[in-house]
Amino acid sequence: MSAQRPAGRSGGAVLDGFRAAPGVHCETTMLGNMLRHAGVDVPEALVFGLGQGIDAQFFPPPPHAPVPPMLTGRVGPGLIAEHACAALGIGLVTLREADDAGAHAQAVAALSAGRVVGVTVDIFHLDYFASRTHFSAHCLALHGLDDSTAYVVDTTQQGGAQQLPLASFVRARASDEGFMPSPRLHWHLDDGPAAPAGSTVDLAPRIWPAVQGAAARFLDRGRGADRGIAALRRAAEELPGWRQLPRGEAVIPEIARFWRFAGTGGTNFRGLYAEFLAEAHALTGDAELLPSLTAFAEIVAAWTDLIDHLGGYADAADRSAHLKEAAARLHAVADAEEAAFTRLLDLSRDRTGTV
Repeated sequence: MSAQRPAGRSGGAVLDGFRAAPGVHCETTMLGNMLRHAGVDVPEALVFGLGQGIDAQFFPPPPHAPVPPMLTGRVGPGLIAEHACAALGIGLVTLREADDAGAHAQAVAALSAGRVVGVTVDIFHLDYFASRTHFSAHCLALHGLDDSTAYVVDTTQQGGAQQLPLASFVRARASDEGFMPSPRLHWHLDDGPAAPAGSTVDLAPRIWPAVQGAAARFLDRGRGADRGIAALRRAAEELPGWRQLPRGEAVIPEIARFWRFAGTGGTNFRGLYAEFLAEAHALTGDAELLPSLTAFAEIVAAWTDLIDHLGGYADAADRSAHLKEAAARLHAVADAEEAAFTRLLDLSRDRTGTV
């Protein structure tokens, strides 16, 4: 880990030798920067796959509230970092403070020890973020604090390395508004990865357990109607009635935009998982992964087709029929994902020798 330098009379610190590496998704960007600065450079798709990040979660809107239903494509916040660090044999420290002063002290202590700090924030308070909605499960990699500025790394879509006014950063970190608030939550790596700086972690043996964990979770209907394959089925069943929601006519195009662009809800997770499977094939040389690569490429295309269709809702001559067709396409996506994950589960059980 690189040395750090003090920054300002408030007791801040800025990491020396830090090189920002923005990615596709906020949590994998956060963890990737934490790992890289500690000397373990793992591609983002492998971070996502080893983190068993692929999933589906459905959040129905509260009764009579002008909030659209949310369908996400990943596990809950923090779980990717937890699973990936466990797979890599690297300790992950999770900290939460009740007040801003305590959170600041936590962050400065980790930075002073040469560690990048992972932080959850509400995007509403990020000066560089275009969205004016509250979403409090967004992740940043913090690599410096001084009297006036927080130095962070966000996704490529949000401009990568950013200098955020300290007051805005404090508000964003402390927010308890919006979806999945987690005020003053920090992560950092522990005393360091098992692999020395500059070394290459042997990733191949870690692939199949991660595939098995993700596939088993996605297919487990015991988790309820709002998780995994059941979440996709529920969303498809309810989709034709979404025009009856409060602000229904406006909400449906918003859902399409969310599925296309939002990190948590976007189709990028299926594409990121396809990249993980390609990396897994390269690492293991297992030809049995090739049909799964093809399947996920087709799943990404099917999601894109569904989003294109749903995005055309406002121009549809028969909007009711348009939504029924969207529902049918989502059911078809669910069929394809169930088949793909069933194959991956069978294959991974064979490779690990466990059920």
